[in-house]
Amino acid sequence: MAKQRIERGTRKSVRIDLHTPGFLIPAPKAPWIECTIVDVSENGVCLEVGDLAVPKLFGLTFTSSGEVLRVCSLIWRRGERIGARFVSAKELRQGLAPAEADPKPAPANR
Repeated sequence: MAKQRIERGTRKSVRIDLHTPGFLIPAPKAPWIECTIVDVSENGVCLEVGDLAVPKLFGLTFTSSGEVLRVCSLIWRRGERIGARFVSAKELRQGLAPAEADPKPAPANR
């Protein structure tokens, strides 16, 4: 069951603890790879992906049938966890890509 975090700290939006399975889609025709959705907010998500190489732009589905799908941009990586922001449809239509910089280390409070 999802659990809302009480303390926001310096975060812009509240995160919901999920710890549920999800599926990372590294490319449009690539096989889906199971991951764990650690938590989610209005703007992004934290995933456990093991040692999987994650592209800077990827799809994430919250269900095995693909009913809930978001396009994500990799922001940081620390060990087996990554943080990504959700990319809006407007950004995709305008052809905006994530920054070319390598993912930053995760914030210390993760």
